[in-house]
Amino acid sequence: WSRRNRGNYMQTVLVHREYLITCHDGGVMTVYEAKTGEIVERKRLGKGGGFSASPVAADGKLYFTSEDGDIYVLKAAPGFEVLATNPMGETTMATPAISEGVLFFRTRGHLVAVSR
Repeated sequence: WSRRNRGNYMQTVLVHREYLITCHDGGVMTVYEAKTGEIVERKRLGKGGGFSASPVAADGKLYFTSEDGDIYVLKAAPGFEVLATNPMGETTMATPAISEGVLFFRTRGHLVAVSR
């Protein structure tokens, strides 16, 4: 992680296995190798809307919440394939919470709990 990696980040960096994972406010997800700082993957999520919530990891997946209300679910492994995009239907700015196998997403007017 160095000056060359700076951007407009509001979120907390996610440390997952051997990676540092960020999502620029404009929706560009970047995965760095934690030991070297080298970029492993970079891709745009969505159409470039805001991403102020921090990403979270659970059950082999990464979750990115856009301010537009879309939850992007990616495989937490090289390739970082987008597995699903789930629309919440309203503004979503809070970082998801995880407790006892349940993911909680807070939107502008609702709290949504998702479990298996």
